[in-house]
Amino acid sequence: MNEKNGKYVADWREKNGRRRRKTFTSKHAALRFEAEQKELAHPKQNARGNQSPSSYARPLKTGQLVTVTRRRELSLHKPEVSQSKASSRHTSSKRPRG
Repeated sequence: MNEKNGKYVADWREKNGRRRRKTFTSKHAALRFEAEQKELAHPKQNARGNQSPSSYARPLKTGQLVTVTRRRELSLHKPEVSQSKASSRHTSSKRPRG
């Protein structure tokens, strides 16, 4: 929708691709008409195929109940690395440059 010389111009394309324009005195009328014409030319279609799962979370075992806060705690838990392993990574022998 454009404004030109104090008029509002609805701008859309027909089903065959032809560009159309129509002028209106009110902005609301131009927007409404343009939306209607776009819907007529290119109607929305229902999605094809399977729907996405509502959750990608790991399925629970039967009889197991995990609260949201507990699940958050489980996902934030990181295994601790012992100091000896961590320090050995930084003290690896490197050949001197030269």
